[in-house]
Amino acid sequence: MVTIKGEEREYNTQRTCGLWLLYIGVMIILSSLVGGDLLIQPFILGIGYFIGFFVIFILPYVNRKLAYGKNTKFQDTMDNLSIVLNVLLCTACGLIIGFNDLRTFWLSIFIAVGVHFFGFYFSQGKVMILLGVLTIVNGFVGLLLVSAPFIFFAIIDGCLKFLFGLKMLNMKRIVTVISENITS
Repeated sequence: MVTIKGEEREYNTQRTCGLWLLYIGVMIILSSLVGGDLLIQPFILGIGYFIGFFVIFILPYVNRKLAYGKNTKFQDTMDNLSIVLNVLLCTACGLIIGFNDLRTFWLSIFIAVGVHFFGFYFSQGKVMILLGVLTIVNGFVGLLLVSAPFIFFAIIDGCLKFLFGLKMLNMKRIVTVISENITS
């Protein structure tokens, strides 16, 4: 008798990531509501990002409370590569687009963030693919509909992150085990 057991795939940190998305969605909405000529207030977004990152990911309490366990090395590697990709894409937005057209700059940032969500598929599951697609579509629609106010697209972006974060915060642990028994 031969037994073939498939790979276990766990998304241990979905709830922690969900809290982060929920939090950053609120920060995007707040910073866009007070953005004025800057469209998104970078000081509020930046300080909020730093505080949230520190509290949710650096301090051990939140992750210990929400996570079902640790990610695999592969998942951590893919997460880190996705973060590096995001930094590179956002930097490229600043260098290529510049800050003269803030609407195009911020919408491009939304698209860059959407692209980086695809790499989180490996640690968070299919929900990140859907979030990435919707975020990218929102950014492109904002670029195409130049007569629509920017705040509309910023609030959609924040709401997408908030709603997906809420969904992920309430997700249960997912484990898929494939096994096949072959008898000879």
